Amino acid sequence: MIKGSYKHLNEYDRVRIEVYLGENKSQYEIAGLLKVNASTISREIKKRGGIIRGYTASFAQKDYEVERLKGGVKSKIENHPVGSFVIEKIKAGWSPEQISGRLKKEIWEGIRSHDEYVNHESIYQFIYDSDYGKEENLSQYLRQGKRRRTKRKGRKTKHEIIQNRTFIDKRPKNINDRKTIGHWEGDAIIYKYKAAIQSIVERKLKYTILNKLMRKTADLLTAAFTNSLKGHYVESLTVDNGSENKDHQKISRELKTDVYFCHPYHSWEKGTNENTNGLVRRYLPRGSSLENVTQDDLDDIAYELNNRPRKSLQYNTPLEMLKLEYSKLPLQVKVALQY
Repeated sequence: MIKGSYKHLNEYDRVRIEVYLGENKSQYEIAGLLKVNASTISREIKKRGGIIRGYTASFAQKDYEVERLKGGVKSKIENHPVGSFVIEKIKAGWSPEQISGRLKKEIWEGIRSHDEYVNHESIYQFIYDSDYGKEENLSQYLRQGKRRRTKRKGRKTKHEIIQNRTFIDKRPKNINDRKTIGHWEGDAIIYKYKAAIQSIVERKLKYTILNKLMRKTADLLTAAFTNSLKGHYVESLTVDNGSENKDHQKISRELKTDVYFCHPYHSWEKGTNENTNGLVRRYLPRGSSLENVTQDDLDDIAYELNNRPRKSLQYNTPLEMLKLEYSKLPLQVKVALQY
């Protein structure tokens, strides 16, 4: 192990790290070459690297420079250079982390200057402690009461055995790591008078499609799945054991894809979908009536969700990442999708 005092990495160190990673050197080897602790290299790569882009010296250095500004915002946010942006996004349902992360990303890309950065703690203080935040009741726009996820029981309804199911155990393990696109999850959110919203989410990109269903029936859900996903790249679909999914073989034929089932009462096995349903309920809480909700209204909600930056996407939006990933697809696939 390399011993010695803690050393701050500089821009030249970061260039060397990028080069050494490209040569497939281990973190321990890199630490030896830079004469720092292995934990310093591990922390640097974990903190400033990215699942999508990997570790690059230029991004890592900009991230370090932006981080140095944290806590340095002295003026009130409403008078800050990005005050109107921050307030607009709070009211659009973005979390302080999403707002701060998006600002940092745009500074990395040269879209904004360093003095336009605000850290998430300052935004929380602005929401809860400032006169403006209290007068405008900005806290109402935050996602409240986020509960710890537990293995909860599913809805116990009349159970109909679905024939020829393939359970999630048989789903290729590489789907779990979210490194490839085209793997979707689907569910139905139940509302008053047996109406429902079908939510379909891409696992890696978090891209969301919402459909209004007057009833949660197999024929309506099957049609909605096939109509919504025909214009998208689909490698798999994962659903729950509700009887509305009994026509899964038809979906599989129409979309030329594999359909997998969660185990009964194991809805957390499609966690991306469950999390998205929670976001949808911020707009349409449990017990709401969908009588006056149109498909256009649901398209607007999906549009907002798809244009909200996500930490897991390095503060890109699902729509931005969908366009980027689809642009990489082979030409014959794009033609088939009419993309």
